[in-house]
Amino acid sequence: MPTIKAVVDTSVMLSVAFPRGELARELRNMIADGVFTLVTSKEIMAELYRVIHYPRILKQFKPSKDDIDDFIGMVMEKALITRGSYSTKKIADDPSDDIFLACAIEAKADYIVSRDPHLRNLKHFHSIKIIDVKGFVERVRKG
Repeated sequence: MPTIKAVVDTSVMLSVAFPRGELARELRNMIADGVFTLVTSKEIMAELYRVIHYPRILKQFKPSKDDIDDFIGMVMEKALITRGSYSTKKIADDPSDDIFLACAIEAKADYIVSRDPHLRNLKHFHSIKIIDVKGFVERVRKG
């Protein structure tokens, strides 16, 4: 049973859905292999589903419907999905980022993996570390 729990923000999940770099590919494999517990919520999944279908995303990555369905299915199968019973109002500059904090608190996650400066500038939230993909992948590799 994986001991590390992590919430992964939407922009990172997009790079995992359509990996072009080694880190994104490795993170996708870690999720698929259950190396850590991916934590998400219905709100986060709704945002991911919406963003993955943006015309500019579809144009950039050219995924098939099956590619998208397979990725969403893998996430739904592997992730711990919180009930959404917690909310927070921490990020005044971008309140939409609060869903990641709320999910992490509810699941007692260890990490939030993000590129978003609103989240990253916090560095931590309660006892949850907020780090970039590289830092997270390196941490998971160490076990």
